[in-house]
Amino acid sequence: MAFQEVDFDSIPIIDLSTLASPHTHERQKLADLVNKACAEVGFFYIKNHGISDELIDRTFEAARNFFAMSDEQKMSCYLGKSKNFRGYSPLYGEKASNPELEEPAQGALSEAFDIGYELAGDLRKGPNDPPPQDAYGLHGDNQWPDERLLPGFRDVYFDYFSQVLELSRKLIRILALALDQKEDFFDSAVEYPGVASRMLHYPPQPVEGQGIPGQAAHTDWECFTILAQDHVPGLQVLNNQGKWVLAPPILGTLVVNIADCLATWSNYRFKSTIHRVVNLTGEERYSIPFFFGVDYNTTISIMENGGSGEKARRKPFTAGEYVHQKLSNGYIGYDGESEEKT
Repeated sequence: MAFQEVDFDSIPIIDLSTLASPHTHERQKLADLVNKACAEVGFFYIKNHGISDELIDRTFEAARNFFAMSDEQKMSCYLGKSKNFRGYSPLYGEKASNPELEEPAQGALSEAFDIGYELAGDLRKGPNDPPPQDAYGLHGDNQWPDERLLPGFRDVYFDYFSQVLELSRKLIRILALALDQKEDFFDSAVEYPGVASRMLHYPPQPVEGQGIPGQAAHTDWECFTILAQDHVPGLQVLNNQGKWVLAPPILGTLVVNIADCLATWSNYRFKSTIHRVVNLTGEERYSIPFFFGVDYNTTISIMENGGSGEKARRKPFTAGEYVHQKLSNGYIGYDGESEEKT
């Protein structure tokens, strides 16, 4: 069936208390709520998600400590030194990933620290498990700041990473139900999922009233994103009328948004909604998105029962090829090759 676009001026909140319920009807009821949010908005808050406030607070403290280091110390793990797009990206070091929507001339008014999948961050894997294989140069080791400068930083970030990875594997089963599939539809494609996480720091605007995007208007690339925000607002979501709707921090919640791969799988029954970040508060803002995708060698194509019922709106593509191309184009001075740059 075709799905009619419904406009929105706020973002729904969904309680995940029944995410792992033993009762099928309770999980299906949750999936129905998720389906409505994904089809109408593409964004929703989640509460009772299982990630402790204490762990989230420690991870934000680790982020503040990282970005408080000197430029020289942060650049010791510069992303341009990495073969697989991991490490530190300085202010204005990132281009718009959807330049057709918005492309500030000077780059993004934010700095970031990126990590990706490692066995050490996966609670379902042990040290003797084989490492993931991919043909796209996206898996591999992370870069980390010197432990003497930031004691415990790696452990805290991996602790958070592993908890959100577990949440994501549970959530994608509910999303399968929401798309009229069996719960295990995606299971075989998330053994070594294509996941990444970022710590982001948005300084206050340098000129009062001048809205320089911390992240320009874009859609995310993978299946979905789980975002932790500090207390400072800045995330804006574009509705069908072309109006930017604020997604402010709400205590005890995380924000979930659908990304391009899952939107394609559903033939855009699920919305990969345009969003951006503009920090107009006069305060420093921190956020920690977690991007959850399938194994990079997975082909993304319309599922038989879950699409909108219309002709395919996009040709099939491989998840790793798509993400690699987006990353290669997204960083100023980074061409996707393993050059040593400082």
